[in-house]
Amino acid sequence: MVDADEVARVAVLFRAPGPERALHPRLTPMAEALREHGLHVVPVPYAEGREAGTAAALDGVDGVLVWADPLSDDGDRHGLDELLRGVAAAGVWVSAHPDTVDRLGTKEVLVATRQMSWGSDAHLYRSVEQLHAEFPHRLAADGVRVLKATRGNGGRTVWKVRLPDGPTATTPGPAQLVAVQHARIRDGSSVTMPLTRLVDTCAGAFDAWGGAGALVDQEFVSGVTSGIVRCYLVGGQVVGFARQYPSGAVPDGPLRVVPGTGPSAHEVMGLPSPKTMYPPEEPAFATLRHRLETEWVPSTLREVGLRAGDLPALWDIDLLIADSVHGEDEPRFVLCEINASSVIPFPPGAPAQVATHVAEQLTGPAPPPEASPIAY
Repeated sequence: MVDADEVARVAVLFRAPGPERALHPRLTPMAEALREHGLHVVPVPYAEGREAGTAAALDGVDGVLVWADPLSDDGDRHGLDELLRGVAAAGVWVSAHPDTVDRLGTKEVLVATRQMSWGSDAHLYRSVEQLHAEFPHRLAADGVRVLKATRGNGGRTVWKVRLPDGPTATTPGPAQLVAVQHARIRDGSSVTMPLTRLVDTCAGAFDAWGGAGALVDQEFVSGVTSGIVRCYLVGGQVVGFARQYPSGAVPDGPLRVVPGTGPSAHEVMGLPSPKTMYPPEEPAFATLRHRLETEWVPSTLREVGLRAGDLPALWDIDLLIADSVHGEDEPRFVLCEINASSVIPFPPGAPAQVATHVAEQLTGPAPPPEASPIAY
């Protein structure tokens, strides 16, 4: 912890194509909030292959806030994670710490928390052989499943797989044709291929992260036609929400969509990036906020083996709506993923909350205001 008479230096680490230290424009509000809390901001650009320069830039900082997605066109960030572990071991506060991301911010959390009330049928494959052996049985039972690499971003390694004739009592063989939708191609189209070719397509996920990659197989949630609810948190406190809808879906308030608008469950896979932000006090999300802060976050910590103090300075939980919401009842939410590597964009009120959190981690809680003298 930094002495009270010293100015704490906080690195804001972000992906950038070159070594120039100009802060990413979307992170400007975060830097301004940190400075308003008396912290010195050090912009640190990062790209795969430049870990030595990143390490030099982090020399002498007291804390690091990380905005670096798991994957880029140049590879994955496992080299950065090893660097950050070394920085943290030297006494620097790092958020999110790679060990926290490993437990909380990969798709494996879908399996770790599947017994919770937000859970779904989810299974982990650690090898292509296991995928070959187990996936066809689950696909036959449901007729449609979603495969997700445990580490990824932007839909790069997410596939919806569908049997053309739906569920079947017969386990499909390698030559069985399946319809495959990639999450990055958001036009409702699919590609038909033999099941064995799909497995080969997904095999690269196991080679990632130095061979430590894996795949999660999750049931398809048809309520994705109502979009997702993104819940932003600082530590264990909700600081805002966002709604993200399929193309063509017309919102009807914060939770609902107009019936008949947007694509069918058969068509939708992957959502456009625009988001509608809501403050944490939005009445439509009051019950959801309460469940997040009092039930789901504490339960998730127990399931993944983390403490409250391990939670990232800024992270988000993406929830699917189990069924399309057209009535008045509170919907059932299903966990889609947790993002702890790079949360951007974020709600307008988040930077001030993050800055307060960072300042407390580095310098301790702010002293309470002095009481006014009592006049007698």
